[in-house]
Amino acid sequence: MMTQVTLSANAGIALQLDSLRLWADALHRRKVPGFSAVTPALWEAITTHPDFAAPDILFYTHCHPDHFSRTLTRLALERWPKAKPILPETFFPEQLLLSGRRERLKLPDYTLDFLHLPHEGPQYAHVAHYGLLLEHQGFRVLIPGDCALCAPELAAFLAESGPVDLALLDFPWITLKRGREFVQKHIRPKTLLVYHLPFAGDDLYNYRKAAAKAAAQLDGMDVRLLMDPFQREQVCNTP
Repeated sequence: MMTQVTLSANAGIALQLDSLRLWADALHRRKVPGFSAVTPALWEAITTHPDFAAPDILFYTHCHPDHFSRTLTRLALERWPKAKPILPETFFPEQLLLSGRRERLKLPDYTLDFLHLPHEGPQYAHVAHYGLLLEHQGFRVLIPGDCALCAPELAAFLAESGPVDLALLDFPWITLKRGREFVQKHIRPKTLLVYHLPFAGDDLYNYRKAAAKAAAQLDGMDVRLLMDPFQREQVCNTP
């Protein structure tokens, strides 16, 4: 059986794990210099793309404009009314509000553990920000969002819960040496998908080249870069 991850833009993905389709930080439309956004054309393409069809969950790690758009999320909920929005700020009457240090959502055959994590940068210490550990039949997926690099809260959680099969991490986790060391010591994923990278035309600071160079320095794991809209990666989730 394969787990499928498809990129929208930045750190936005659609994750298909068996029968569950979860979007994480998939819809954001305000352009931040040096990064990409979900343009009107990309949004229109998302609405008809099979990898984004009929989401079960719309999860947002936090509500910064490069991760979340209220307008696009409302449009998605109008199109797919059965989707459940999960985020740490109140925007929708039908949402699940994340507010505790840890929260767990149990679904048939799935467990979603949400962990309050510090956002990267002291200027964002006040931001409500959550990572996700998704488990299905022993296969574990980690999405820590914009978690502060090498956060002790994440290390403590992983020491308790154990290594993961698939991790999706912002590119500084591999471009910075201390990030790579943390990944190898604490996260230890079998497969690592690296994202929050700009599309080629938005790459003002050569992040794509730096990430590709850094990926080669991680031994013992399958490392892939998510860099283009609708790029699809599949990961085996059976022994």
